[in-house]
Amino acid sequence: MLALLSFAIAALIWGVSLAQSVERPSVGNALEQRQLELEVLASRQGDSAQAAEEKLLQALQQSSEAGSSDSLIAQALLEQSLEQNEPSRRHLTTVLQSGPADLQPLAAALLEPEKHADALPPLPQRPLYRLLSCDALGRPSQDCVAGDVIEQAQWRLSLLNLLPLSGVLFGIVLLLQLIWQSWRGNANPPPPLRGPELNLTEVVLIIAGGFVVLGGVVTPLLALPALGGLLAPLSLTPALRAATEVLILYSLSALPAVLVLALLLRGLPAGEARWLQWRASWLNWPQAGRGLLMSLPVVALSGWLVERFWPNAGGSNPLLEEVLNGRSSLALLMLAFTATVLAPLFEELLFRGVLLPVVGARWGIAAGIGVSALVFALAHLSLSEAPPLLALGIGLGWLRWSSGRLLSTVVMHGLWNGLTFFNLVLLGS
Repeated sequence: MLALLSFAIAALIWGVSLAQSVERPSVGNALEQRQLELEVLASRQGDSAQAAEEKLLQALQQSSEAGSSDSLIAQALLEQSLEQNEPSRRHLTTVLQSGPADLQPLAAALLEPEKHADALPPLPQRPLYRLLSCDALGRPSQDCVAGDVIEQAQWRLSLLNLLPLSGVLFGIVLLLQLIWQSWRGNANPPPPLRGPELNLTEVVLIIAGGFVVLGGVVTPLLALPALGGLLAPLSLTPALRAATEVLILYSLSALPAVLVLALLLRGLPAGEARWLQWRASWLNWPQAGRGLLMSLPVVALSGWLVERFWPNAGGSNPLLEEVLNGRSSLALLMLAFTATVLAPLFEELLFRGVLLPVVGARWGIAAGIGVSALVFALAHLSLSEAPPLLALGIGLGWLRWSSGRLLSTVVMHGLWNGLTFFNLVLLGS
């Protein structure tokens, strides 16, 4: 009865959250804008600057925040650079008349640069718009940005383009090699898959009861007020406070499911099954790297399909926005620890350590991999991100089965999150 009640509550929570996820803003447009900003900066010394500026201006105009004062300033600067003077003056006048006080001096200076030649007004934060401001005000670029900003944009853009492309190409080669070996019958047989001797009712209690109900609902309700009071006396910046809350709250939310699992495992005989085939070894790293590369093409394809058939999908993880706009090194370090260490440890413990082998022992390995991947994807509570996460979950499940090592999936999950985190830092730095 407790398992059924937990399952019903968890299904209701996930159903409502997934339905509401489409109303959350997507970070996709922001990522596209940052990428285009890098392209404009990198092309400043070439002939393709105008085309890159036109693409960026179009992305700004199509953004959900196109009418905000910050976006209007950015559009006006690009329009001035493209010699679209009338819409530029219209946007600047709007900011001057009704925008925030901190942006009005810049709007006034851009409208009448000859009257503000003595001192620079407060400039935008991002390098491209600082550089365009200098151009519009007739000032040398070194007055607004560091001299190496274009070189930095070029190598950052190269990394953002080459790393994923190289990974996808290597992954395709490894996938074709695996298919060929399997077809020829030369593939290495997987080791026996050993999991805890739990029944499906106990697994439901761990995931639905411990993870969803206690960890996802009860713990935040109890912890958030206390956490706010604990952090209130500390002089933390908003970014550092948010990162601290994420780290502490994620750790506390993981405890109920881990405690329920530990209680259930205590009664089992010692051995690999009880320890979920953790199997720490140097082999974990090459196995994780191979699994990551083989998953990249499938995840990229599923993400492309979502973008193709659901172009304006919402529901991005709010943490992506925190990392993209992060300005505090310590806050970014705390978010990186949460994303690359805590989350992989906890999620793999549940989904590939417990759910996959228990389901696989009853309904077959394919069902174990598929069910664990589906629950893993839905647990992130975003309909638009579910297909790529499902593909990633299948890759993690395949690695768990083929390697017989839970730690290999933890490392692969951490590498995936680390790669995503690194890309966001490159775009946002």
